[in-house]
Amino acid sequence: MKTASLTTVTFFCVLLTFVLRCFPQGGPPMITDDTETVPKGHWEINTAFTVERGADGTLFGTPLLDVNYGLGERLQLKVEIPWLVLKENGHSAINGLGNTNIGVRWRFRDEKPHHRIALSIYPAFEFNNPTSSVRRGLVDKGPEFLMPLQIQTTIGKWGINGDVGYRFKRGRDNAMYGFVVGRQINDRVELLGEIHGEGPFRKLGDSEVVYNFGSRVGMTKHTTLIVSAGRSIRRGFDPKFIAYSGIQITF
Repeated sequence: MKTASLTTVTFFCVLLTFVLRCFPQGGPPMITDDTETVPKGHWEINTAFTVERGADGTLFGTPLLDVNYGLGERLQLKVEIPWLVLKENGHSAINGLGNTNIGVRWRFRDEKPHHRIALSIYPAFEFNNPTSSVRRGLVDKGPEFLMPLQIQTTIGKWGINGDVGYRFKRGRDNAMYGFVVGRQINDRVELLGEIHGEGPFRKLGDSEVVYNFGSRVGMTKHTTLIVSAGRSIRRGFDPKFIAYSGIQITF
């Protein structure tokens, strides 16, 4: 396995060193999820433009629509679907509907003074829509089922958010894992950083591991600008670049 560059490691360590007040910061625009759920009876809608560039081309989400609803005090429903544009090197761009992803998050343990770890599970089912996207190579043939566990804790001024799970899919099943921290700069601005990986369960050395940095900037009471960008932490591996830019609406 190739190692991360000294510059990458130093950059991430500097980010951690300057975190003064951290909270679990997973969820959009980051890849790693946290344990938080949308309040009962409320909505969270994320509409984003996404980019993933690899050695063979670039995949755009234009847009990615992520709709979440609070079913209960600790229960959240999620439906996510993108419109994809794929531009492979040397070929014309193709576009079409991506896969639909439906998940339910259950936060079964809160972080409290006498037990400092919050826990949630977020099972999600992804399936192909009745379009030509599989035949044209926009998406892989499904279905897929993801069973992840989110972990949240606070150590002094540090907040730590981890996410680990198993993806059942055609071919080789995958394992996914992530770690995210953040700094609340003021009442409106958060800075975020994460390391996230996913790869074949029986050959984790082939994982795609990325570092990703982002921010949430409150614009109004109900709208937030959410952005992030990153790339593979391993030289010579995909993705060469990833980015997320969108608006989060809550009501």
